[in-house]
Amino acid sequence: MPLQAAILTVEGFRASRLDNERRLFVYLPPGYEGETTRRYPVLYMHAGQRAFDPAAPGTESWRIHRAADRLTGEGLMDGIIIVAIAHIRPAEANEYYHFKAPAEEAQAVRCAGLDYEDFVVNEVKPYIDARFRTLPDPTNTGLLGSSAGGLCTYHMGFRRPDVFGKLMMLSPYFVKAQLDDSAPAGLQEERLYKPFLGRIPVKVWMDIGDAEGLFLPRHVRDVAVTLIGEGFRYGEDLAYLEQPEAAHQEADWGDRVHIPLLFMFGRIGTPASLELRGRAEIGLTGGHRAHVNAVLRYDSGFAISVLNGEYRVGDPSVLKALPDGSLIPLRPGTTTLTLSAGGLVATGVYTVVPALSDRVVVEMTADVPPEAMPPAAIYGGMGMRLVHAGGTQYAGRFRVPRDTGYRFRFTKGFRKFETDAAGGVVPNRTFRASDDLALHYEVARWEEAPSGAAEGRGHADSTI
Repeated sequence: MPLQAAILTVEGFRASRLDNERRLFVYLPPGYEGETTRRYPVLYMHAGQRAFDPAAPGTESWRIHRAADRLTGEGLMDGIIIVAIAHIRPAEANEYYHFKAPAEEAQAVRCAGLDYEDFVVNEVKPYIDARFRTLPDPTNTGLLGSSAGGLCTYHMGFRRPDVFGKLMMLSPYFVKAQLDDSAPAGLQEERLYKPFLGRIPVKVWMDIGDAEGLFLPRHVRDVAVTLIGEGFRYGEDLAYLEQPEAAHQEADWGDRVHIPLLFMFGRIGTPASLELRGRAEIGLTGGHRAHVNAVLRYDSGFAISVLNGEYRVGDPSVLKALPDGSLIPLRPGTTTLTLSAGGLVATGVYTVVPALSDRVVVEMTADVPPEAMPPAAIYGGMGMRLVHAGGTQYAGRFRVPRDTGYRFRFTKGFRKFETDAAGGVVPNRTFRASDDLALHYEVARWEEAPSGAAEGRGHADSTI
């Protein structure tokens, strides 16, 4: 009979400076109970209520225990302990903001990140190290977060490399971006992270999907490139992935969490394929920034975007390619572009056209169920506000960055999502804004009550 992992629940764990309590969920790998002299690396994870199995149908979770079980079962990773720390979101504070909240929140929300950092470093970690058989040194201690939790991981990890030696950031909330036609480029961008200069002894993973709306890949890629400039060795102590067609949600983070787990704790194997993704038509003028997402995939399931590539341009008078994949158009024309990486070669054909704008127009309409008092607006992806146009119809017109991808459900208020006609979960609506679009949708029904937060469970579950 194969050895089984277990997930333990610690109830009411006290955070002194935050003045609240929360649950901890502790994943113990297969063999933990039997191998009583063995000690394990530990991965601390933010938003722990969504780490394991969903608490209710229709809610999302990472199911990170399944990724860990599979990797250890296939011999790609040795066992690790995962400590998932449930998130507390008081109305007046955000424990994932260290130094700055987005401007629209700053008047009402206090940054509680330093207090949360103290809680994890001085209360959670000492408890885990005393209660379980851990390897407590920084090289065996990781920190994982997504979105605002990824921003928190960045600040905590770069502030405390004496505690955390492995930093895993999935879709980190480095920049708050909002559509704004009054802005010069139609987009307001507010940096939320504090730059840390110089190389420190940590191993860093950063990634983002290319269908996350206004969470733009360049927001994360630019930080990775900056760290490379500060001395981080790409592919050794820093890695970045731009995941094709991935959105800003737990299910997508869970689908790829095995990749940073391999980078930090496992064996990444041998390169197996190399592909060049992204737009192949580039504007000489018009403001569009072109970039190749060269994805190198391995036989283990590991993947990485190439930021230190050796590109060869067939006609160097047409365009120039930088090692990180940035493309600089030089004159209209067509040329080949060849990349060598990981012992593999990939070639694409690229065309420079006279002009290509950085923005496209998305016109969106939606028909909704009739209501006695219809709301003034409903919302699509990334703040797309559709105003009431009479009867059951809503409409909006948006200028969005070219090639951005969107996956969303309509809402008519905080977490009041659309459902299908029977009240069930509607799959995400998807589109990619490569050119001007006119989209029409039908909303069958609205959710009766806000979605509940997922409370993680899984495996042989017990409480301590």
